[in-house]
Amino acid sequence: MTHDGITGQEPEGRRRNGRVATWRAAMGMSPRAFAASVALPIVCAFVIAATLVTAPVDERTTIVWATLIAVASGLSATAIGVYGGVLVPGLLLLGIDPRFAAAASLFLQVLVIPLGASAHYRLGNVTRHVALPLVIGGMIGAFIGPFFAATLPKDVIARLVAGVIVLVGVLVLATLRWGGLKSVLPTEEVSQARIGGVGLFAGFASGISGAGWGPIGVKLLILLRLEPRQAIGSSLVGRVFMAAAAVAGFIVAVAVGSSRAADIEVDLWLIVPMLAGSVAVMVPGAFLVSRLDRGKATIAITLLSIALALPTLVWGH
Repeated sequence: MTHDGITGQEPEGRRRNGRVATWRAAMGMSPRAFAASVALPIVCAFVIAATLVTAPVDERTTIVWATLIAVASGLSATAIGVYGGVLVPGLLLLGIDPRFAAAASLFLQVLVIPLGASAHYRLGNVTRHVALPLVIGGMIGAFIGPFFAATLPKDVIARLVAGVIVLVGVLVLATLRWGGLKSVLPTEEVSQARIGGVGLFAGFASGISGAGWGPIGVKLLILLRLEPRQAIGSSLVGRVFMAAAAVAGFIVAVAVGSSRAADIEVDLWLIVPMLAGSVAVMVPGAFLVSRLDRGKATIAITLLSIALALPTLVWGH
């Protein structure tokens, strides 16, 4: 080992580089992935700061809270497969127009989720057997969702989606308690037709409300006895296509005049910092989930989604 010729101690820079290499090795990250996990939050922090400086004073408090919610959403999405299920309820608590919250959630997922999905793909958490039927079902359900959103009152739709999230969560916890999920099936033995059905159902819920893909889809995939890392990774890939289909469905619904969403009041000051906040934590979150054991991942997914859905189920917004 090389030491300083005068003091006999290892130079500080060498020790610091050694610590960084140790941290990177402990997390199982390549040099490029580790650099991204460090650089992205720094760049995103500058973007958020610049937005706060230029935004109107009366918008800044909302921007800060919305950014924090987006950070939590991004970490939740890549770690346990839930994005809109965190973002939409959080924005509603800030008094944001629910129609804007839903549209913003879907739009941001198109931009943000590919980063987390690619990280999961590199970690081996995505298989074609699961992702392909999930994408097909999700795109169909998400495209038709916005058309149905105009046929029922928003409170009714919100309560229906929240009720399904809670019901599926209770089923997962009950199955865990009874021991039915102690073992997983080999991925190729899980029915692709059932996976496609999960995508259709979860995509429809997300197309209506901007949330539901993670809370509903991931939990149903786990109920099919799919390994949680595969459920989360494949759902992130499916989410990209689902969200794009939902945005397209929303645009078409507005164009043909069948949606009440045409008069959404868009707050552009929130989009950029929410995007930056979500992106900042995508890579670290993907490596976090790779270190969670199956039981903890399942419980985390289930309890978080139930907790977020209960207020909507009770109050309808």
